[in-house]
Amino acid sequence: MKNKIPSYFYSKTNSWWLVVGTALYLELFILIFEPFRSRVLVNNDWEYLLWTTIVVGIFMAVIGISRLLMHYYGKKRGISIVAYAFWIFIEVSVITLIFSLMLMLVFWYVAKEYEWTFFVLFKDILLGTAFTLLMPYTILLLSFAYVNAKNEVVRLNGLSDQKALPDMYHFYDERGELKLSVRPEMVYYIESADNYVTIYYINGAKLDKLMIRNTLKNIEWRFRDKGLVRCHRSYIINIRRVSVIRKQDCDVVVDFTDERVPAIPVSKGYNDLVMQYFSVN
Repeated sequence: MKNKIPSYFYSKTNSWWLVVGTALYLELFILIFEPFRSRVLVNNDWEYLLWTTIVVGIFMAVIGISRLLMHYYGKKRGISIVAYAFWIFIEVSVITLIFSLMLMLVFWYVAKEYEWTFFVLFKDILLGTAFTLLMPYTILLLSFAYVNAKNEVVRLNGLSDQKALPDMYHFYDERGELKLSVRPEMVYYIESADNYVTIYYINGAKLDKLMIRNTLKNIEWRFRDKGLVRCHRSYIINIRRVSVIRKQDCDVVVDFTDERVPAIPVSKGYNDLVMQYFSVN
């Protein structure tokens, strides 16, 4: 899919802020403006506050589950602009369906008195919910973009200010903070785990490791043509430290010059790339 949205739109942290921020906005909006003639459903202010909180709680549950699914789906495949808009439409439709059924089943006597039908309710609530969510969604998504741009500026400034030797590998976290500088020949491989990577390197006489918050894709892009080669969806290897590429059962693995370092698998999709680098180096 083309025109994919930035991954920070559906990161876990930003998704949590979107759910909580929108829920607080809805709570205040319903209490102040009493939309959809909701005040006629209850007899007193405390009962209205209770039902408002229940409605917001249902909203948080639906959007929370939806955004969690979006996060894991986006990590694997990415999300296009069209798919993101359609996803929001589905969220609003599910919320509308739940609230329409609630009004028809729980407050059936009010629906009967005002001659509300399910389809009329569904249409009114769908439009009302869409327009109500437009403001908090827009504000929060713009704030995510602003924070990401600000962090990127900090990262780039850190890179430009860093007086680093050209013959060193410099590993930064996702915020652009320098976490490790090490000579290229000391790095063996890098392993991915969700939004973290673990760098395995020689520190003195021992094999050491350091976990930083970043993605393997960012590491691969930063160190392209510098000896660090992607060999698997979960691994990057330092081709300088590879001693042997061999078959193990039906798989291809690489062995390193240090026997303490375990063999790392090479997936079929990266086999040609690894062989190309290995033959050149």
